[in-house]
Amino acid sequence: MDPKGRLSNDEFLSRVGELFKTQHESGTVFLQQKRLTEFDPVENKHNPRPHDLTDISGSDKTYPLLFRASNGASDKSKKIKYSTVVEADKLESFWKKYSDLVKGGVSGLKKKDKKKTKGKKKKGPAKGVST
Repeated sequence: MDPKGRLSNDEFLSRVGELFKTQHESGTVFLQQKRLTEFDPVENKHNPRPHDLTDISGSDKTYPLLFRASNGASDKSKKIKYSTVVEADKLESFWKKYSDLVKGGVSGLKKKDKKKTKGKKKKGPAKGVST
């Protein structure tokens, strides 16, 4: 674990797997992924605004990705949060493991019950027919 509380990539995957198992019966797992940008102390902001970016698509700079997982508990004593940073060169292997883990974790989801219609609707006069 680094000073910011982030786990190594393998440790993050194992902890998220355990989180899926504990939340399987009744619970939620929140997953987030986003590009990680460095903090700019001069402008006091992390993420640039869209109008601040000139053309990032042509840039050769690669950014690491931040992955987060949480159980979403409102009680701080019960809340579980994990995070890790994945460098661009390790992303492909990490993504394969991560997607397999997520697919396995969501397999136990129940289908949403559809509401049953309340009887037949009353028939009114036919549309477009005048009497």
